[in-house]
Amino acid sequence: MKPDSSSGKSSILDVARAAGVSTASVSNFLNGHHGEMRADTRQRIADAVEALGYVRNIAARQLKTGRAPIIALLVPSVANPYFGELAVAVDAEAQRHGFHMILCNTQRNPGHELSVVQELVDGGVHGIISALAFNENITHMERFIQRGAAFVFLENSDHALAHHYADIVSIDQERPTAMAVAHLAEQGHSAIAYVSLSELTDNRIARLDGYKKAMSQRGLPHRIITDHGLPSREIPYSDASLAHFGQMVAARLCHDAQPMPTGIICMNDLTAFGVMFGLREAGLKIPDDVSVIGIDGIALSQFTVPPLCTSRQPYDLLARTAIEKIRASLDDRTRKKDRTLLEPQLLQRASVGRCRAS
Repeated sequence: MKPDSSSGKSSILDVARAAGVSTASVSNFLNGHHGEMRADTRQRIADAVEALGYVRNIAARQLKTGRAPIIALLVPSVANPYFGELAVAVDAEAQRHGFHMILCNTQRNPGHELSVVQELVDGGVHGIISALAFNENITHMERFIQRGAAFVFLENSDHALAHHYADIVSIDQERPTAMAVAHLAEQGHSAIAYVSLSELTDNRIARLDGYKKAMSQRGLPHRIITDHGLPSREIPYSDASLAHFGQMVAARLCHDAQPMPTGIICMNDLTAFGVMFGLREAGLKIPDDVSVIGIDGIALSQFTVPPLCTSRQPYDLLARTAIEKIRASLDDRTRKKDRTLLEPQLLQRASVGRCRAS
C-alpha cells in the first residue's frame, strides 16, 4: 500500500523502500552521519523524504536513544552581537548534522547557568556548548556526565576539572591583544592603554595577560583602565551596557591628569564602539589623535566611522569544531577530552594610523 504523503505518516521504512536503500542508510542520512555515503545515495534519500512528506518523530527517537536530537548553546547574553553571531554559526553547523539548537542566555549568573543545565539534561538534551562556564559550576558537571551529557566549553577555563569533564574549543585568548600591541607598535605607538571591565572571566584574564606580556617584551609601560572610579551604577556593567562603559572610559581619559594614550586596545568590539564615540564627543579624531583596536570581529565593526581595526574570531571553525566534539562524545562516552586552540585574524582597518605624537 502506498503511504499517504499528505498525512505526513510515512515511516523510515517507506523512505528506505522508495530510495532503494536500507533503513540504516536512511537513519544515517537523517542524523547527518553521511560518512562515505555516495552522493547519488544521499540524493535518492533526500528525494524520497521530500516526495513522501516524511516527518521525523523526535519523541520516538528520544525514547529509543535516551536523548533528544538537540544541542544547547549557553551564552551570557545575545545583547552582545558576538554571541549572536556565534549562535548563528553553531545553529547552522548543528542543523548540518541533524540537530536542532536551543539558545540559552545565562546573564552571567552561575546559579541560573546551573539550573538551565539541570533542566536541559532532565529534558533529554545531552549536548551542551557553553560560551562561559563558571568555575564554581564545573564540580557539578560530573553528575550530568554520568547521565550521558557531553560538554564543550568555549572558554579556556583554568579549573583543573574542566579538562577532565569537557572539551575546550577556544581561540588563543592572549593572541588578540598581543597582535594589537604589535600592530600599534609598528605604527609608532608606545603609549598604549588597555580597557577592560574589572570583573575578569578566564577569557578577559588571558587577554589582559597577552597585553601585559606584549608590552613588557617591548619595554613599554602598562596602562590598564577599568570601571573602577567610574560613576556608581545601580547594577553592574552587563553585556547590554558595554558600549556605555567604553564611552565613560573615553570621557575619563579626556579629563585625566595623565597624558592621553595614542593607542587604545579594548576588551571587545562593543567597548571599542563606546570608546570611539566618547573620543569623538570630546573633539578627538580617530586615528589622527588616537588609534583604537577592538576584539571579536563582529560584523558591525566594519561599519563604524572609521571602520574598526579588530581581531576576528573564527566563528565557523569554532562552531564546526565544537559540534564535532559533541558528536564524538555522544557516540563514545569514554573518549578522552581535549583542548583545541584556534587562531584569530587581525583585521587591519582605518581606526589605526601612524602615531603623530611628538
